[in-house]
Formats: sequence, structure tokens, C-alpha cells
Amino acid sequence: MSKLNNINKTDKIYFTPGPTQLYPEVKDFISQALNESICSINHRSEDFMKIYKATVDSLKLLLNIPDEYNIFFLSSATECMDRIIQNTVEKNTFHFVNGAFAERFYRIAIELNRQADKIEVPYGKAFDSIHPTSNPELICITQNETSTGVAISEDYVHNLKKLFPDSILAADIVTSAPYVDLDYNKIDCAFFSVQKGFGLPAGLGVLIVNDKCLEKTRYLVNKKVSIGSYHNFISLYENAVRYQTTETPNVLGIFLLGKVCEYLNGYGIKNLRKETEDKANLLYGFFDNHNLFKPFVQNPADRSKTIIEIEVGEKQNMIKKALADEGIIIGSGYGKLKENHIRIANFPMHKIEDVKKLIDVVAKF
Repeated sequence: MSKLNNINKTDKIYFTPGPTQLYPEVKDFISQALNESICSINHRSEDFMKIYKATVDSLKLLLNIPDEYNIFFLSSATECMDRIIQNTVEKNTFHFVNGAFAERFYRIAIELNRQADKIEVPYGKAFDSIHPTSNPELICITQNETSTGVAISEDYVHNLKKLFPDSILAADIVTSAPYVDLDYNKIDCAFFSVQKGFGLPAGLGVLIVNDKCLEKTRYLVNKKVSIGSYHNFISLYENAVRYQTTETPNVLGIFLLGKVCEYLNGYGIKNLRKETEDKANLLYGFFDNHNLFKPFVQNPADRSKTIIEIEVGEKQNMIKKALADEGIIIGSGYGKLKENHIRIANFPMHKIEDVKKLIDVVAKF
């Protein structure tokens, strides 16, 4: 059994899409934070700046983010969507919509009075071709749709930048990071929240932006376009270059993220990705051959490796209860899929032994 998957036994194992199972080491990291009074330090202090820098350095190393990209810490992934649109769009956005969270990105643009266009495909589907017909200011794509278990390939995302070099490209990697292997030189910004694949308590959003985004923000300021107040890109950037934040942040969350990234760097991103794929193949292989329950995403090439969505119909509650009786907690469907789907998270902290246990319980139906 690998070190990464060596989770101490607890009463429950959370295969929920987020919040989800914590890394077992998080307890030690929290104890360290308490012992070192991390939660009480001033966010303008040298101690905090060291934490911020260590977290940024470890995250960039883990995800292979270029040095010149900026890391901003916000409250959630939804706030990241809001700030991206406020700070990079004067008039129009374009959205790839195939689920509830891609739809949220689109709706936020409308609520912020931008002209938002979209290409929409049915839930469970990906996109066959590139659809923008002009050069929108911002292209928004949900690389891993948490509500449906559809993943857009890295090549598809990268090709968007190739075809629309003048547009800013924003990628939602909320439930695919750290597994997803993006070339950040081929996107302009990305974001995630820590309660998914990073196995941490909720309450921290992470926004990755390049200089093109900041240039657009400055352009909007010169045009007298509102970019928001406290959490605008200029304020975030001016503080980030000093390894500080605009206001008192989630210091504990930033510290814990840094410790998890440091731990995962020691384990190896290639090992993490291989184990994620092995577990996903095990789950999809089982459900593809099940008489009653089938993967919602029919095309194997479009299936998320980290959110496995299964159609179970009226037996949803029975399955969830049977698993809960064995200490395994899974997610329901989301939005309009809530009542007849289940979602099984497959993040790095989930160990293959527990995946097999989950399968054994469902196999009895």
C-alpha cells in the first residue's frame, strides 16, 4: 500500500465530491499550526509572508505553473468566477456550458451585466469542435464538470488558446486539480478550491493568473470600468508580490495548502496521476458491466477521472444507505440530476482498498 493512500481507519470514508476525505496528514499539519500559533499571526508579518511564499512555491512546483504567474487566495471557486469576469471583461464573454457549474460561470457574467454568449450541449456530453465565431474578451471553460462527471481534454483546452490567442482563457479545474495536467502557458487563468482534490477543509479558493489578465484589468481601470472593490486584481497583485493579501485571509487554509503541496511533491505528481487513473478504471470497469447501474457519461473519452457519475434511478437512497452502513459516504447527483444519480469522488487521498470495498457493496444489488 502506497504512502499516499495510507489512511488511518476512521468511522467514515468520504467519497463525496467536496468537502471530501481529508488527507490523513492534515491532522498533524493542523497540530503543527496550533503549536506554532499560525492561526494568531498577523497577515502583514514576516512569518505570514514566509507561509504565503512557501505555499506558492510548492503549488507552482506541483502543478508546473510558470514562475511569472500570480497566485491569489480568495474565499471560494465561485468568488474566483466573479473576480475573473469583473477584472478581465469590458463587454463580452463566451462560455462552454455542459453542466451546472459551467452554467454558474455563465450566469455570473449576465449578473455582472456582461454580454454572455454560450455553446450548450446536453448534460453528460463534451464538445465536438471549437465554437466561438469571433474573438470574445474572455473564454470560460469548465475543464471538469463537477455536476455531471464530464472532463474536457487538456488538448481541447490548449487548442482554444491556439485558435483564439487574443482572448483571455479561463479554466475551472475545481475537481480536477491536482490530477489535471494543463500547460499553463496555454491558458491565462485557472482556479480551484481546496476541499476537493487537495483534501482540506473548505474555505479557500485559489486563483492562478498571468500578466495578460493584469494588463486587461489596468485597461479597464483606464476606461473607467468597475473592476470591483476590495478583491480586484490590482489590489490582489500589489499584495501578492509582497507575499501578502488584501485583507486578513484564511491563514490556516493557506498554511495547510502549502503543507499538502509539499507532501504531494515528495510523493510525486506522476504517481498521483497513475493511481487516480487506476482507481477510475476500476470504477468505470465495474459499472460498465453492471446490470442496473451505468456511467452517466457514455463516451469513455469524455469521462472524468475524478468525479464518477452513475445513473442509479430509484435505488439511489438504497445504495447510499448500504454504503453508509459500511462507513462509506458518497454524493447524490447535482441539480436536476440530484434524485437519480450518485457521484463518487476519486481524489488522491482515496485509497484503492476502499474503492474495492465500495464496489463490493454495490455488487450486491
